[in-house]
Amino acid sequence: MRHAQVGRVAAASLLVAMPTLALTGCFIPSPPPVPRPESLEPIAQGSPDEGDVRAGFIPGDGTAELTLLIDQRAAVVATASSTDDEDLTLRIVGDGADVENDDGYDEAGGFALDTSTRDPLLATVLEPGSYTIEVAEYGGDATGFELQVVTGTDAVGPGEQVDVMVEPGRPGVAIATIGAATQAISATADFETVLWAQMGDSDTTYRDEDFGGDGNPRIELFGEAAQEVVVVAFEVEAGDGGVVRLSVE
Repeated sequence: MRHAQVGRVAAASLLVAMPTLALTGCFIPSPPPVPRPESLEPIAQGSPDEGDVRAGFIPGDGTAELTLLIDQRAAVVATASSTDDEDLTLRIVGDGADVENDDGYDEAGGFALDTSTRDPLLATVLEPGSYTIEVAEYGGDATGFELQVVTGTDAVGPGEQVDVMVEPGRPGVAIATIGAATQAISATADFETVLWAQMGDSDTTYRDEDFGGDGNPRIELFGEAAQEVVVVAFEVEAGDGGVVRLSVE
């Protein structure tokens, strides 16, 4: 009788062990963590790294956000590029501002980024305050991105001139005020330059390279109403740079 009892205990122990072995054999590892956007440092106007290229990650169906700190009224130009050849969008919101762009069509250049026709280009005038830059992928795909933001506080009005600095990888940016009788915005420099302008009251943009002659651009305006315009000046040949004199005529 004792031998039979021992046998039943051994059998029960074996039955308990078998499910444990089965569960161990069917273990399914957890999926890898989903990448999330890292906390990117704010972009502060006038800081040494203001115009640097920032890199980040956009999660699927999400956005990456950066804080933009403006302490002096300025023209702000931002562009972004996907590291995976995706289609990005840009938006700046805060302190009453809400502007966005999907496709910049490579109109303005001179940035450190290798922009393409599907890369966003956003230009606006911002008052002092704190803003949020939202970077997203048009179709909701996850992707890495690069972002560059350039600001400029130089301003020029009708009959005036102002000098802006163009550096390799960083265009010159200024605010131009045009009147109802303004005919053109022009630029002169010791190197060939391109001039691009975004009207403040619409999505209308202008671009010229040599209408002023001798490699100097001149944007002819066509009955635009009095308003503020964001102007971007940049070099034709990569690596060129220097002072560009802007005029409103």
